[in-house]
Amino acid sequence: MSTDPHPPLRYFLLMFMAATSLANGVVMVAFTEQWYLCIANPLRAALYSAHFVTDVGTAYLTVGAALLWAALSPSRALPLVVTALLFSALHVVHHVGEYLGFGMPTRSVLIELFGIWGPVAILAWLALALRRAEAGAA
Repeated sequence: MSTDPHPPLRYFLLMFMAATSLANGVVMVAFTEQWYLCIANPLRAALYSAHFVTDVGTAYLTVGAALLWAALSPSRALPLVVTALLFSALHVVHHVGEYLGFGMPTRSVLIELFGIWGPVAILAWLALALRRAEAGAA
């Protein structure tokens, strides 16, 4: 494991992903119903569950904390990023199931691209970059 600092792009992406995950989690937990009504497809507004939104919000807080830790501790970054990637990948699987069974779960394709699929792509790239860095340091 390397104790070298992250290259600037990797550090920026880790901090960006940490900040957006933490911010989303805070809003989901603090303003549960408002968050849901802003995000959910209007046809699905009646499916609102404060418990579900709060549970997912705490998952986002956990992911955000892991990514912040990964940004600040390069030697521990790979398992933390892979953990965040696991949550994001499972989240994508859930959304694919939603598309197939019920149609678009959110209000917009942009929410899906930037809120669901984008994080998976960024975290996958980060995990691969960290794995290559670890392999190169060995």
